[in-house]
Amino acid sequence: MASFNTVAGCVLASALFAMVVGKVSNAVVPVHRLEKPALAVADEAPTETAAAAPAEELPPIDPLLASANVEHGKEIFMKQCFTCHTIDKGGPNKVGPNQWDIVGRKKASHEGFSYSSALQAKGGEWTYEDINHMIFKPQAFVRGTKMAFAGLPKAQDRADVIAYLRTMNDNPPPLPK
Repeated sequence: MASFNTVAGCVLASALFAMVVGKVSNAVVPVHRLEKPALAVADEAPTETAAAAPAEELPPIDPLLASANVEHGKEIFMKQCFTCHTIDKGGPNKVGPNQWDIVGRKKASHEGFSYSSALQAKGGEWTYEDINHMIFKPQAFVRGTKMAFAGLPKAQDRADVIAYLRTMNDNPPPLPK
């Protein structure tokens, strides 16, 4: 019984000590209240018009694709993308859809994957430039996408990944001229 009392006393003493330290620190260092919140919280969910927001201006990826390193792109894909995406033909979806045959495929069309309404509203096919924008900053390209990826900042890395994705296709689309 003495050990329970000792433990309970230590817990109570620790709580009292933390409370006293908090009160003393607030008295020594005054609390600075912000005039407005540091983080703005949106009042409503992204809308279809938000999906059509213009993407950040990027230089064209086409010139870099001509000299892209497919093996380096595969390495980057396996480190950065494979956690959420599979690449095998007929492979399963993970957190993200399977990426086989992504270049030229209709957006938000892989069977069995539940896409965000923002990506469904984007429309069109995945072009080299669209993939470039998506893997640069997914949220900037498709505001409201489910893709929680910070992006690849280096243009050559993006070109290498896109070149690798291009090879994951029975009939790879031609590179831009």
